[in-house]
Amino acid sequence: MNYRSKALLSSACALVLLATHLNAGDEADYIKDLTQGDPYYYTSDQAIAEDDGQSLLVGKGRPETTHSRIPHLPIYSGYMSTNYTYRFVNVVEQTMTMIGEGKHGLWRVQDNGMVREYRKKDAQGLKDGADLFDEGNMAIVESDYASYIPEESWGGYKHPHQRVSEEGYLNFIDVPLHHPKYKGKYTDHVAIDLPHFYCTMSANQYPYARKAIDYAFNQPGANQVGPLGKRAGLDVDELYTKVLRVNLFPDARAWVNVGGEEESSVDWQAVDVSKTNAEFYLIERPFFNEPYLFITAVFDNPDNQDFQYVRPSGDYFQHVKELGQDVKTEVTYEPRFHLENGTMAAAKGLPLYGVHHPDRAAFGGGGACPLKGGDWSNYPKTTGAAGWPTNYEEITPLCDGVLVDIKFFANLDGQEWTDPSKYLANAGHGMQEMTYKIQPGEYGVYTDPYNIEKGEKNPHAKDLKGEITLKYPAVEQPVTPAQ
Repeated sequence: MNYRSKALLSSACALVLLATHLNAGDEADYIKDLTQGDPYYYTSDQAIAEDDGQSLLVGKGRPETTHSRIPHLPIYSGYMSTNYTYRFVNVVEQTMTMIGEGKHGLWRVQDNGMVREYRKKDAQGLKDGADLFDEGNMAIVESDYASYIPEESWGGYKHPHQRVSEEGYLNFIDVPLHHPKYKGKYTDHVAIDLPHFYCTMSANQYPYARKAIDYAFNQPGANQVGPLGKRAGLDVDELYTKVLRVNLFPDARAWVNVGGEEESSVDWQAVDVSKTNAEFYLIERPFFNEPYLFITAVFDNPDNQDFQYVRPSGDYFQHVKELGQDVKTEVTYEPRFHLENGTMAAAKGLPLYGVHHPDRAAFGGGGACPLKGGDWSNYPKTTGAAGWPTNYEEITPLCDGVLVDIKFFANLDGQEWTDPSKYLANAGHGMQEMTYKIQPGEYGVYTDPYNIEKGEKNPHAKDLKGEITLKYPAVEQPVTPAQ
C-alpha cells in the first residue's frame, strides 16, 4: 500500500474511513451544504410588504435585521467522521458547537521547534548537505520549499526514506523557527516545551463540515492561541494552518487512565482543570499534505514540570539558550495529572491503537500503538510513529492514556456572553439613549374583584405617554459575522 492509500485509510490515532457516500456522485452534494447555499434560510419564506408597519423597522422584502437593527447571523451545519463515528458542527448566533462521542482517545505528540518543508514539484531544490543559513541558499529555501503545498495534494508529501532525490537534491528540509525565511515571526517565541494530546476528527478535506468550519475559522475568535497553546507551538502557522480554541461543556471532561492493580485493568478518572491547567483546540494541520481536522488538548501543572521538555540538542535548543529561556531537558514519560477525586496520578498509555478499535487487523490497519513520536509515514509497519516529522521521537504517544469528551463550544466573536454590555438592545442603533414609541394610555389598573373590594392599587401602574426613553450603560457594536 502506498502513502496515498495509507493517508486515505488511516491517520494518527483514528482510522479515517471515508463513507461510501463520498463517492455517491452529484446526488449526494446536498449534504455537503445543508443550508443549500443560504445560511440565512430561516428568513427565506418571509417578505415584508410596503404597507406593513414593520417595514419601518426592518425594511421591505426579506428581513435582514431584527426590530432593534441587530443583523441576522448565518447558520451553518456540518459533520465529520472517522471509523463511522460522527461529530456534528453547528454555528448559531456566532457560537460554534461540536458534539460527538464521549471518552475519545488521544495521543501525545510534541513539536521540536522545526518546520519540515517539502520540495515543490519541478523545483530544483538544495543539494544534500547544503547549509540552510547560507545567504547563497536563501532564495532557494524561500522559493523551492513549502510546509504545505495544497495544489500537489498527496504528492507533496515525502517519506523519511525519500529525503534525497536520485539526482542528489533534498526532497525536504527541516527549518528551525528562527530561520530568516520566517521573517522574524518566531525569533522571540516562547520555548516550545509542552506536548499536546490529539486525535483525528475528520477525513481529508472534511467536505461535509467544510462550510461550517471555514466560516468558524474566519471569525475574530479563531486563531487566538492561549499561553499553553503557544508553548505547544499551535500558533506556528506553517504547522497549524487553522486554529480555534474551544471550551468543554459543563458536563464534559478530559480523563486520565490511572491503571489498576492488575496489569490488564484500566481506570479513567476526570482531570481537575482548576489544578492541572488545560486548553483545548480544534486545529487544521496538513497530514500527508492534505488538510485534516484534529481535536487537541494542552496541559501543564503549576506545581511541577512533568509535561515540560526541550531536547538538549540542535539548532532550536541553541536558539532557546541564546534567548535565556530556562527549559527542562529530561522527559517525564508518564506525566501526572490532578484529578477531580483530589488525588494526583500518572497517565498510563496502552499498547493498543485505541480501545474503540477491537480488530484493526481485519482491514490491515495495524492495531498496535506506535509507541514513539515522529512521522506517521508507513504505519502499520513498526517503523511508523505517532504523528508528524517535526515531533520528538522520545515523546511517546501514551495511546488512550488521555481521553476527552467530544462536547465543545466556542464564541466565534471572541467575547463571552457573561459580558454585561454584549447583546444590549441599543447596539444596532449605536446610541446610549434610546427612545421607544408606544401606544399611550393608562396601564396596570387592577380590574380583579379581589383587588377592587380591598381597594388595592397597583404600585407599578402608570399613565404612559407616546414615548419612553432609556439610557443604556454602554454602546457596544452589534455581534456581526466576519466576511
